[in-house]
Amino acid sequence: MKYVCVDDQLERFSVILQQNKELMKMLEYVSKLHLSNFYIVAGSVFQTVWNYQDGRDLNYEIRDLDIIYYNASDLSVDTDMKYYNMIKSYANSCGFNYEIDVSNEARMHLWKQDKEGVTILPYKSSEDAIKRWIATVHAIGITLENDKLKVYAPYGLSDIFSRTIWPIKHEGNSKELYNKKVLGWKKRFSNLSVIEW
Repeated sequence: MKYVCVDDQLERFSVILQQNKELMKMLEYVSKLHLSNFYIVAGSVFQTVWNYQDGRDLNYEIRDLDIIYYNASDLSVDTDMKYYNMIKSYANSCGFNYEIDVSNEARMHLWKQDKEGVTILPYKSSEDAIKRWIATVHAIGITLENDKLKVYAPYGLSDIFSRTIWPIKHEGNSKELYNKKVLGWKKRFSNLSVIEW
C-alpha cells in the first residue's frame, strides 16, 4: 500500500497555488474586506493545479471566482451584491477576466428552496457548506489566516492531484448536477478519472 504524506501534499498544493498571481492578488483583496469565515472556493482553486499539471497558463479556462462567507446575522441579498460590486470592480481594474460570484452560505438553504425547489438543512459554517458540495475535487477552499495561505480540504488533496472525481452524496446533490459538472470538466481537461454517481 502506498502512503501519502498529507503535509507534503499541502506544501506542494500551496506552492502551485501561489504561482497563480491573479488568484493570490484576488485572495489578498478579498481578505481586506473582512468577510466573516470567507474562502475562495472550487474551480479557480483545483483547476489551477490541473493547469499546472498540463503545463498551461494557470488561469486557462478558469471562468469563475467563487467567494463564500458565512454571516447568519445578515441574510440580505443586497449585502452580497455590495461585495460583488466591490470585488468585480477590483478584478476589472486589475484586468482580470474572472466572473465573480459572492455567496453568504448562511442563506444558501433559502436560495436553493427558492431557485431550485430543493430543501436542505441550513449550513452551519462555510466549512460545512464546502464539505457538502457535489464532488471531492470541488470541495476545496482557500483563505488567508494571519496573512498566510490556509487550505480547507475536507476530503484531502489526493483526488485533485490524481484528477479523480468522486461524487459527494449529500441532500440537495443529484446525479444530474454531478453529471453536468463532470461533462464541463471533461470538455476542458483530459485524463480525468470519473467515479460514477
